[in-house]
Amino acid sequence: MTHGPLGAIALAALLTAATFPALAADADPVVATVNGKDIHRSVLIKAHQAVAQHGQVPLDKVYNQLLDQVIVGQLVLDQAKKQKLENDPEFKAQLADVRIQLLQQLYLTRRAEADIPESAIQQRYEAIKAATPEKEEVRVRHILLASEEAAKAAIADLQSGVSFEDEAKAKSIDPSGKASGGDAGYISKDKAVPEFAAAAFQLKPGEYTQVPVHSSVGWHVIKVEDRRMVPPPSYEQAKPRIKSELVELDVPKVIDSLEKSAQIKRFKFDGSPMDDKPKS
Repeated sequence: MTHGPLGAIALAALLTAATFPALAADADPVVATVNGKDIHRSVLIKAHQAVAQHGQVPLDKVYNQLLDQVIVGQLVLDQAKKQKLENDPEFKAQLADVRIQLLQQLYLTRRAEADIPESAIQQRYEAIKAATPEKEEVRVRHILLASEEAAKAAIADLQSGVSFEDEAKAKSIDPSGKASGGDAGYISKDKAVPEFAAAAFQLKPGEYTQVPVHSSVGWHVIKVEDRRMVPPPSYEQAKPRIKSELVELDVPKVIDSLEKSAQIKRFKFDGSPMDDKPKS
């Protein structure tokens, strides 16, 4: 079981995600069982949404990793419940702090959202759309190898008739590549190391590199299966992110208005009066 680059932030999110209720089984299939307890797909989706905020990684690319961490989260949660840690004074104190923080955040978000009209979101979207040209992507398979000699041998196998998928499963040292037959999905030039991107975007669909490609992670044999132009995201796709950005920008204004409308007295560390001047 590997936890890899998702890191501690992801694991913390997944420990929390393990407590979410499951939907009906027919709409929300079971993706794992832990000591007889079902874990549903909705838990995995919520965990991915928490992680995606830190990397925007497609779910299918981290599915096994996320599944492992959700399973770990359930195991840890089960043990915590067995020890009745819900009744521990330290837990209750921390929970009270978290409850206050969540209430504060919810109020600020709701108040800021009320300040943002649909027209403001639409205006920002149009500006982003105008500044975002279509982006070319290629769908690639690749075989990662430890040496140039191994990469040349893999190319020789391909030239002799071995399928790229079979060669990747047999030879790639990338665990995800072995499982998927080297399928890395669609990539843009800015989503791959420069050497990899330069080689991939020179290929036509159906072609693979005839010379090994070296990068900081090893030696690659790359095949392009498709090319496409990707337009900017639609308004409905972009709206949640834009709204979130506008809310974040509005929160300081909400806080400022609260302070200006309140009667506030400040005191020094020793409790003596502070010469407190109101904000202008």
